[in-house]
Amino acid sequence: MNIIEIPFIAEGKTMGNQKTKNVSYYINESPHSLCLDKEDIMLAQIHACERLLNVTEDQMDLAAVEEEISNLKFAIELMKS
Repeated sequence: MNIIEIPFIAEGKTMGNQKTKNVSYYINESPHSLCLDKEDIMLAQIHACERLLNVTEDQMDLAAVEEEISNLKFAIELMKS
């Protein structure tokens, strides 16, 4: 499943087989891409995952996207501390 929405920074898609599912990203290049830090990129990935949640019907894809959101939020909290 692919979600492509411009002007979003990141696009996400689920991939893998029936045993392992994960989320991969495509980061859109922009004139201001040099101004993005790690937190900005991870927030863009969270937004891409949230858009995937709105259209995901497969339960394995849904679980992978929810886990990805949780991992990204945890990583952001670790960076802040």
